[in-house]
Amino acid sequence: MSMNRLLDKYDTVIFDMDGVITSEQNYWNSAALTVREYLSSGRYFGNGDIDAAAMSADVSSIRGEVFSDDRLIDELKSRGVNSNWDLGYVTVLIALITKSADPEKILDHARTLPDNILDMYGSLAESAAAAAGLDPAEAGRNGRLWTDMRDCFQEWFLGDDVFREQYGREPAQTGKPGLLHSEQPIIPMDSLKKLLCSLAETKRVCTGTGRPYAELITPLRAWNVEKYFAENGLCNYDHVAKAEKRFEGMTLTKPHPYMFLKALYGTDKDDAWILFGEHDRSEIERALVVGDAGADILAAKAMGADFCAVLTGVAGTAARGFFEEQGAEYILGSAADLL
Repeated sequence: MSMNRLLDKYDTVIFDMDGVITSEQNYWNSAALTVREYLSSGRYFGNGDIDAAAMSADVSSIRGEVFSDDRLIDELKSRGVNSNWDLGYVTVLIALITKSADPEKILDHARTLPDNILDMYGSLAESAAAAAGLDPAEAGRNGRLWTDMRDCFQEWFLGDDVFREQYGREPAQTGKPGLLHSEQPIIPMDSLKKLLCSLAETKRVCTGTGRPYAELITPLRAWNVEKYFAENGLCNYDHVAKAEKRFEGMTLTKPHPYMFLKALYGTDKDDAWILFGEHDRSEIERALVVGDAGADILAAKAMGADFCAVLTGVAGTAARGFFEEQGAEYILGSAADLL
């Protein structure tokens, strides 16, 4: 049966962004630069100075070293780490626990963690705090360590000028040109535009992404595809942060289904209803989630929606077996195959 016939089942299509529509390359690069800065700079856990411009120019080799030729990225994402902020954060926590910046030792430790690493954040933070002599509250997710790492990541991704504009303050470390400006879609631009235009004719097109709104909307506008998405369907990390602040103690990043539910029912819906309300199951059954990572399919299944896996994530075609085991309704080479 053609994908067009299959897609007739759905009224809403919810896309993860990175690894599906946008490329994660510059996010992984930013995460690698953040980890390198944290483990080498005297401002954090190192004992030297960094040359931001030189690091930016050498980002490919730094990423290869920090993430063991992307094997660590694959390992952590297959265990539910979805946010690229968390990718850097968990890597640094493991480095503190193992008392080593050796990427192979970090990778070996990551392989001992459970399939859903999100459940381990608290204990990882406690172990890292004990090893590094930190206050456990400072090391926890959304504590000082995590927020400082997030800001460091944003400096690398946005660059000095955009960081100042977005946050209204100076970067902690200046001299970073920013990787945001070189973003490209992960599928050919013509295919992306045809796909979104075709879907938008009969369906509500949404996002459920770990990107903050500014980083979601910038490429969509630059590529002239924002018009194809539902105005109240662009669920992003800003919604998660607001909801987590309101419902203290809840972690609402994927694999929690919050983001996909928020996209489906509308970003203007109250979060209390999204989290605790009685949802119309027929709407969920007519929603298709398109993602590339373990956290995506876990969130979709927790929600009760059908899932379309695309093999354009970090694991590539090697992820097929995982998605088959998890019960993906469809597995495609890329989002372009939805055409």
